[in-house]
Amino acid sequence: MNTSQSTSTDRYQRLYDRMAPFYATGMRLLPVWQRYTETVLPWLDKLQVSGPVLEIGPGPGVLLTKLSQRFDVAVGLDLSTGMLVEAQGRLRGAGLPARLVQGNAVQLPFASGSCAAVTLTFAFSAFPKGLAAMQEIARVLCSGGLVVLVDAAEPDDRNAAGMALAKTWEMFGDFMRDEADLMQQAGLEIVECYNFGAFHSIRLTVGRRGSTPRTSPR
Repeated sequence: MNTSQSTSTDRYQRLYDRMAPFYATGMRLLPVWQRYTETVLPWLDKLQVSGPVLEIGPGPGVLLTKLSQRFDVAVGLDLSTGMLVEAQGRLRGAGLPARLVQGNAVQLPFASGSCAAVTLTFAFSAFPKGLAAMQEIARVLCSGGLVVLVDAAEPDDRNAAGMALAKTWEMFGDFMRDEADLMQQAGLEIVECYNFGAFHSIRLTVGRRGSTPRTSPR
């Protein structure tokens, strides 16, 4: 990892470590935010392959708790120690196993083809290297596995309010991307892609791994 990457990673960890004690409270105060994240659940419930479900960037574990109730093995990976501590407490409080890993989305510590699904909610836009992260996601998915992603986006109709929201996200360091294009570049098939939510500023994108995906360069 070069110096600029290390600095960016350290900054991310410090920011989210500070936010960790308050993040779940913020989600409760904005119930629409939780509804946005739960948009991934109907897609994951349709999984036709078996295996672990990985959430990248689970934060305080609100969605991961629901995944752990639905699937035999649900794993959360986050770069932030503070968020992992919060998620661990939430899972154990619910009587669920705390399968948590500290790691980076551009170098996932999982075997190729080992996950039935990968999901990310409002996490992918924070990754500086979007294509590298998507290639890693494609690598760890099994044949027929799904990536289900929800994130902030520029509105499909380019309305002024939605574009202003996207600019605000960018001011806070996030990247507005075409996730479907990145999925295709990583060798995934696009299953669904649409904007929804306030001013069409939220996007759900679903990709599927075929039998011969591209692999992440090492």
